[in-house]
Amino acid sequence: MEKNHRGTAQKKEAGMMGQRQREQVQRGCAVGTVVLLAWLCRVLPLEGLPSGLQEACGILRSLLYLSLFAGWGISLYNRTVHPQVRRLLLNVDLLMLFWILVRTLRFQLNTPPGMDRMLGYLYYAPMLGIPVLCVQLVLTVDRSERYRLSAWARMLWLPSAVLLELVLTNDLHQQVFRLQQPWNENYQYGWLFGLVVGWIVICILLAFGIIAHKSRNPRILRRLPLPAIPMVLLGVYAVLYGFHIPLIRQFLGDMTIVHCLMTAASLEGGLRCGLIQSNTGYVELLRVTSLAVQLVDRQGNVYCCSENGRMVDRRELQAAMHGTVQLDEHTLLRSAPVQGGYVMWQTDITELVENMERLKENRTELAERNYLEQQNYEVERKINALREKNRLYDLLQRQLAPQIIRMDQLLTRYRAAPEADKRQLLGQVAVLGAYLKRGANLMFLAQQHRYVPSAELRYALEESISSLELAGVECAMEVTHGVRLPAEAAAACYSRFESVVEGALGQLDALFVRAIWKDHRLNLYLSVETGADLKASCPAAVQEAPGSWVLNDHFEGGAPECGTN
Repeated sequence: MEKNHRGTAQKKEAGMMGQRQREQVQRGCAVGTVVLLAWLCRVLPLEGLPSGLQEACGILRSLLYLSLFAGWGISLYNRTVHPQVRRLLLNVDLLMLFWILVRTLRFQLNTPPGMDRMLGYLYYAPMLGIPVLCVQLVLTVDRSERYRLSAWARMLWLPSAVLLELVLTNDLHQQVFRLQQPWNENYQYGWLFGLVVGWIVICILLAFGIIAHKSRNPRILRRLPLPAIPMVLLGVYAVLYGFHIPLIRQFLGDMTIVHCLMTAASLEGGLRCGLIQSNTGYVELLRVTSLAVQLVDRQGNVYCCSENGRMVDRRELQAAMHGTVQLDEHTLLRSAPVQGGYVMWQTDITELVENMERLKENRTELAERNYLEQQNYEVERKINALREKNRLYDLLQRQLAPQIIRMDQLLTRYRAAPEADKRQLLGQVAVLGAYLKRGANLMFLAQQHRYVPSAELRYALEESISSLELAGVECAMEVTHGVRLPAEAAAACYSRFESVVEGALGQLDALFVRAIWKDHRLNLYLSVETGADLKASCPAAVQEAPGSWVLNDHFEGGAPECGTN
């Protein structure tokens, strides 16, 4: 079956190659016929014919050339892949069409001498522009689609623009053409004409020099004469035309057409030999590739197929235009749009299928292993969580043990105390309870987070102050806000506050606390009115006056984070 498919593919490809060769021959014959017919319209003797018929032959000749170069421009657009190269080639073609149109207006209309000279001067717009476009073209052919011409390449337009301006103003200075008065076709070349010709020759030589430098491939170098020969012939023709050789003037006297045909032949040679990337040559490419590739049109007709390409049913080809199609268990058919159709390629997924089978075989085993590992992980996670809880509880028990013992003592006294003292004892118990609650919270946060909102410290101080006020103590506070404080600094600050309060508990009359973040540290200021000696509970406390104590302390912790609390 595969051999039959292969034989069918080879026969079909041979038939398509023969068809393409016939199409190329037909196009060549059509171009030759158009050129020959237009040439005959010029060289055949028409003096004895009516003037209307002579003018009709001239117009027909111009229309033939305009149609020929317009068709060539369409062909360039369809065959050229690189967008920048396509733009430059189309600009060359447009200048040729402009040149032929100006020539038609000059010779087919009875224009006055002044306008006739100006139309002749306009010949030099394409003559100076096409060589510059050719230089920019050879600079672009091997570049990426995002390539942009360098500054010096764009500056090539400056000499052409200056020389064109000098040609167009020749009537003022007579340095390009020295004309005789009254104006006629007899003229001599001025020194500026040499500059014009020299600049054209420089651009052409520069273009071929760049091509020779870039074409390091010997195969391409051997084909370099294909675009070079027309330009050499054009140079010989220009010299002979300039010396007014009668035979040249008689049979090839239309300089415009000869220039356009030779330039087009040179560019076409560049396309044929591969110097300019074109949308052709797929048959040769697919013949040597090891990939299974097909080129099809939008209706699913196969244009060409590689040696390894398997013949595919048209319905499958049409389905592949909209997405991937699985031809069999081990082959996928994919596509990508190209100009005029699609490129189809077949992907062998045998290795992928085998890997999928192995994955299916291992899936159950992996699932069982994963389940056991998940169970082990959950058990280990729970054990670690319990260990962490026990560690935190042990830490809190060690650090809060003095407060718990003192609270137990106060509650024992509370049960035996008279009614007059119970309120004060209850307030002291509330102070210790507030610290047990808020202090434990800050310790938990310090173990789990590096920073805490400043609101956590404010809530802790507010709850302690509320309990102090319940015990009859006048209190005031000021706490920083809007930042995230280092958790350890916040816990240490609250602990220091509690040690001072507990040192004066039962004899505390008034208290003012300020906790402000400044200079990369948490600054604590306490002003206490009490009859107790705070030195025992807080050695850093300073007695300013009998019954008046002040504490200034700070807690390092690095820079805080900005926050909203």
